[in-house]
Amino acid sequence: MDKDFLLRSYGECYDKDAGPWNLGVKNKYLEYMIAKFFEENFAVSEGENICNVGIGAGYWDRYLSYKLNGGTLTSIDIDEECCRALKEGLLNERNPNSVEVIHSDVMLVEGCENKFDIVTVVGSTRLESGLYEALLGKAMSFIKEGGCMYYQTLDKDEKMSDFLKLCNKYNLTVENYLCDNNYGFKAQYWKVSK
Repeated sequence: MDKDFLLRSYGECYDKDAGPWNLGVKNKYLEYMIAKFFEENFAVSEGENICNVGIGAGYWDRYLSYKLNGGTLTSIDIDEECCRALKEGLLNERNPNSVEVIHSDVMLVEGCENKFDIVTVVGSTRLESGLYEALLGKAMSFIKEGGCMYYQTLDKDEKMSDFLKLCNKYNLTVENYLCDNNYGFKAQYWKVSK
């Protein structure tokens, strides 16, 4: 394990630019709401497999890994540093759960179609990608029959109707939706099922 890399990666989360956001009330509230919506809408049954698209700082992936009940977590990100930091963090905390980290553009990932019980795309992942239908469609293709997806977006310009059209295209049913405008930004939370 490369301790210097781990310390540097952790430090970058709290540097002069990221620190105020990561430690601020807005971010802590957002982290809380992401987890709260998951807790209220998604039950992880024994042996279920989860996929998260977009690792970022890795907090969400680590949260999901501790929700596993004999299943697996597959985390995908295009950024090599995000993937490495997650791997190092899991090793450092001696995380006992089955987590596969894939360093790739999710659009190029093959073999995940109809594989996962729960797929998540949360935070700024979709917004940062610059893709809408392509990225979400790819993530939706990962959901197995009877599975579901958690989509959370911070795109203030994203319209409900656009996401509903995409759900219709992929034969997904909206089970729950929440729009939260607290702390000066628009956050939308979705649970959709196949």
